[in-house]
Amino acid sequence: MNRKNIVVVAFTAVVFALGALIFHIPDAAMAESVPQGYTAADIQVGGLLYDKWFKVLDVEVSGNHPLYPSEAKKSGGDTWRCKECHGWDSIGKDGRYKKGSHFTGIDGLYSARTKSPQQLYDALTDKGSAHTINALASNSDSVWALVKFIREGQIDISSALNSDGTARGDALNGGNLYSKACAACHGKDGNKRDFDKGKEGIQGVGWLANDNPQETLHKIRWGHPGSMMPSAVADKGMSDAETIDILTFSLTLK
Repeated sequence: MNRKNIVVVAFTAVVFALGALIFHIPDAAMAESVPQGYTAADIQVGGLLYDKWFKVLDVEVSGNHPLYPSEAKKSGGDTWRCKECHGWDSIGKDGRYKKGSHFTGIDGLYSARTKSPQQLYDALTDKGSAHTINALASNSDSVWALVKFIREGQIDISSALNSDGTARGDALNGGNLYSKACAACHGKDGNKRDFDKGKEGIQGVGWLANDNPQETLHKIRWGHPGSMMPSAVADKGMSDAETIDILTFSLTLK
């Protein structure tokens, strides 16, 4: 090997070494920047907490949440639920809750998914913020679970529903998935469980899906607080598209 070739080989080796170093350091830094609490957090618990955190933690709440608008129409426990201000669809005043009895004028949390785990954790535990829920903030595992849901568990509602409220999934595939994962508890026709016993007839899966498809999708994905309902995402390993398919089929039930 002549001197020119030796120089080329040496230069190439240096380039590869520098490249390995450049690409390796960010990976290590990234691993160190993710808190262990976030890594270990249970995203399903986070989805349930977003629904009704005080039911999950079995704690009492009283009065209205300090940041719940005085002109809004709900009161008591409802005002402490994350979904009440930020919406089942995660887009708050820009989504289903843009009008009606649930309107608060508050933004959703979908855009917050781009925040770092630590930023979200700090926002939820900041003692100087009226938003802080002490009973939740005192349980760091629960806070991290909610943070993980905010960052990884929200779904772009426009991928699931059209502007007229119809679902965008595959009802045939949704029916197959429903038969395997849901029918045993809810019945093939969706009427084995009554979600609103104050009304005449059975208000089953079809009724709920048509009345509130956003809520139905959230519960398909994460379950229902205080029940044994499994999460299609965490327990069944379903994709976002498959959960939308189940919702689409659910809308066909009567």
